[in-house]
Amino acid sequence: MQITYVLELLKPTKRKENIFLNNIAEVVKNRQAIAAKLKAGETKLSSSDFKEISLPSAVKNQNIREVKALYKRFLKSNSKKENIEFKENQPICYNNQNYEIDHHIISIPLYTTKCQRFAFPVKQTERFEKLQQHIESGCKLGKASLFYKRGKWYFAVTIKIAAKKTNNSNLMGIDIGLRQLAVASVKNPQGKEINRQFHNGKQAGFIRKKYRMLRRKLGQSKKVKAIKNINDKEQRWMTDLNHKISRQLVNLAVQEKVGTIIMENLENIRNTAKSLNRADRNLHSWTFYQLQQFIEYKAELAGIKVEYINPKYTSQSCSKCNKIKKSNRKANLYSCECGNHIHSDLNASRNIANKYLEQQSA
Repeated sequence: MQITYVLELLKPTKRKENIFLNNIAEVVKNRQAIAAKLKAGETKLSSSDFKEISLPSAVKNQNIREVKALYKRFLKSNSKKENIEFKENQPICYNNQNYEIDHHIISIPLYTTKCQRFAFPVKQTERFEKLQQHIESGCKLGKASLFYKRGKWYFAVTIKIAAKKTNNSNLMGIDIGLRQLAVASVKNPQGKEINRQFHNGKQAGFIRKKYRMLRRKLGQSKKVKAIKNINDKEQRWMTDLNHKISRQLVNLAVQEKVGTIIMENLENIRNTAKSLNRADRNLHSWTFYQLQQFIEYKAELAGIKVEYINPKYTSQSCSKCNKIKKSNRKANLYSCECGNHIHSDLNASRNIANKYLEQQSA
């Protein structure tokens, strides 16, 4: 499997920083030129088609590959086929033959009057130590990118590592929602629950409401830049929270010797939400997919398999008698005639695990 390590570079000299910025400006210029040729119908492109761009051939070819893939996705999602735009802080991409990591130094090619290699020290962190351990164990380095964000320079490195394998037979069903951002039910192969975990969404709801009110006030004052900064801050907060939730869930899975984590396939959740009330506005903006992705890659690193099931009736079915009745679910409580009175999201997480067990035994 492939993972990415984002490494912070120690602050470069003013001269080196200017070279960085000039190269990034050339990358943006190169990518815009590639997109223009693709729009004109030219698909067979090489570095020689962009002689006016002051970048190494390897970087130009990497840009061509990146823009082609991006342009293909752009056309699928953009029916008007408008011009694709690139931000001013586009990363400079490198393949594994263009950069070197030697102890705490990263060596990369940059263009001044000619193509030269520059060495940059990396901030010594736990993350960098883990990357070094992977390199020493013989793991293969992949694509990397240099980028600038919030006053700091970063180097993102991808590395291929061998996925762990586990023979554990316990299961974990995870229900993802709004009132409870995630509820996990851990079961043994016989279907008996052995542990559970709740992640309340109350704080998240309060923070989201606070940012929404701030945006409204800033919008009335027409402070567009401030709104963007607020959006970026909220996104960072959401990402951090999703990382923490996913880490706690996977830690529980490792502790309870879980071999498979099961979640609902939520690809069409936004399309199936019919009402326009406040909860659904949150539904359309909460990063369900991101949380699932974080759980998935952390689970894979621990050797735990991740499966997805159809979410149909997981919230309406009774996890004890399997009877389907929509009215049984009221707010946070699921109450069935068979005597099953439990938290509605815990009921759903049990159903997710049960549904997978049924599919396996069928």
